Amino acid sequence: MQALPLKALSPDGLKRKIIVRLSRIWEAKNRDTGLVYELAFAAVDHEGTVMEGNVPVISMAQFKDVLKEGTIYTIQGFMVKPARGKYRTVDNDHRITITQYTKVEQAVPEPLGIPLVAHSLQPLSVLEKRARSVIVLSDVLGLVTDMTGLIPPKGQGQPRRNIKIKDIDGHQFTITMWGHQAENFDEESVRASSAQGSVAILFVSMTVDHYLAKLCFKATSLTRSYINIPIPEMSTLRARYRINVKARDIGYTEEDEEEIGCFTFFGKQGKILTGYDEELVIGTAEGRPNYLPPAVANVVGRKYLVTARVNQEIYAQDNIPFRVSTTELIGSPAPLLQAASNTNPPRELPSPELIGSPAPLLQAASNTNPPPEVPSPSPAKEAPGPSEGNSDSVATPPIDAIETLDSDAEENTPSASEKKKRKGRTTASPSAKKQISKNLFPKK
Repeated sequence: MQALPLKALSPDGLKRKIIVRLSRIWEAKNRDTGLVYELAFAAVDHEGTVMEGNVPVISMAQFKDVLKEGTIYTIQGFMVKPARGKYRTVDNDHRITITQYTKVEQAVPEPLGIPLVAHSLQPLSVLEKRARSVIVLSDVLGLVTDMTGLIPPKGQGQPRRNIKIKDIDGHQFTITMWGHQAENFDEESVRASSAQGSVAILFVSMTVDHYLAKLCFKATSLTRSYINIPIPEMSTLRARYRINVKARDIGYTEEDEEEIGCFTFFGKQGKILTGYDEELVIGTAEGRPNYLPPAVANVVGRKYLVTARVNQEIYAQDNIPFRVSTTELIGSPAPLLQAASNTNPPRELPSPELIGSPAPLLQAASNTNPPPEVPSPSPAKEAPGPSEGNSDSVATPPIDAIETLDSDAEENTPSASEKKKRKGRTTASPSAKKQISKNLFPKK
């Protein structure tokens, strides 16, 4: 029997077969009695179609130890029923029911191309319509821009945690987690990962609400969070908010062997580099793939000190890859550089507010016809970080409030492992091919 895609299923008989990954499995309990009445799961097939399923309590003993979360199965001889009326974890009108006559076998070898996580990202217009509705729970993906620590409750309430994220279109949302969801959130891992680059999180099975006329999301007992996992949407999101440049050691001489270093600036480090938020820089390009924003071109030629980690996974490349975790200007900013070839240049950016000192300049691209200059940035005082031991918010607003977070108030403190990172002073060369001295980058 040939396997059917999930979208082809309909409630008519038992003679059907599917190949799906059981992305999430949980026990469904009666809210009043606390008794388990079914084993539920969220499944996804090779087309990315998602569908909820269940094993009734009468058959749970038969399948509870067979079904493993994240595993791909061939399932044959099951029922298809209408989805439940509310709190659906996926947006599908049908639901799989495994009975005592259903045949379930692990797919060996595992077929390729089935997504790791059952999820469905919806546009803002759909999410707005779901506000204050519990028929279908929603999924949201974004880069973490700020988060609180665990906020203690008032009275008999539950502790909570607020996380601010930014999606691929630049929309910012506040995620609120309650109770054990807030307590079990891996804050330490997120903070450690943020020191190495951007942190993207996929939250699934959230309710949608409004607070102060802004869309926000609240966790449920079914909510899961996935941090920096290898799914296409997350890779696209993380690639959007970064700047790649090439540079060489300022101590380079013609006697040194020719090598090139590629430096990647994520999120906050990109803002230090250019003086602007990433979405402002991206917006000036107006979708032109070959356009180099002046805010990026104007960083060519400055000298700076960086702390960076070699990306071991792609170290075999001709250009040594580095991921920057700290950036510091050396000396005064170089004169502004005209950049990018355009007949009708897009809008200019406003004068930037620099974080700390103006960002160092790196070789970004080779261009001929320059657009109008960007105004020379004026250095601003570095915003003070929080006092030691007080990096998390300690405010305790009402239980139904979504706390406003200050994403610029907290500075990342290097861990012991980060002190082992490479440090080197670099500058951009005006030539198209950049070189790195042997004393900064050892032989491979």
